[in-house]
Amino acid sequence: MKTLTVILSVLGTVCICIPPLLKGKKMKLILLLVCLTNGLIGVSYALTGAWNGTASCAVGAISAIVNYFFERQGKPLPKWLIAVYAVAFAVVNLLVFASAKDVLALLAAFAFVLAISQSNGKRYRVWALTNAGLWVAYDIAALSFGPLTTHLIQTAIIVAGMIIHDRKKSAESARNQ
Repeated sequence: MKTLTVILSVLGTVCICIPPLLKGKKMKLILLLVCLTNGLIGVSYALTGAWNGTASCAVGAISAIVNYFFERQGKPLPKWLIAVYAVAFAVVNLLVFASAKDVLALLAAFAFVLAISQSNGKRYRVWALTNAGLWVAYDIAALSFGPLTTHLIQTAIIVAGMIIHDRKKSAESARNQ
């Protein structure tokens, strides 16, 4: 079972390392990869009995794929839908709430809602970094080391994406002012 959780986490890691490195407005691809990652990591959490992580990833996968369809049609994401995601995460997290560590999963879920609700890569990366940091804390508390590895690598890749894409843009706007 441990081997399977590691394999799923490695596949999830590969999928989640791509979005932070994407430039500009590639939210359709980002959302597909986020959906796939949530599916893989969710199964990994289930195999370790980390049910809050499992539940959050299930809602995350559904949210990302719904957002993908809005993005594909070029329609803005309705504010009410973002609220529905937040409520869904709250309900799911409260249903499987077992200990204080589960507060981290709930906070990570809210950061995730904000990440996938963005219209560009820069803002996605800011909220994705918050989300990944909270999952790192949850993984340590839940002793879910496969997902922990994924989230640590994800955090490093998000920071790299920020350095590659966002720092340059900030320096350019400062020069243009």
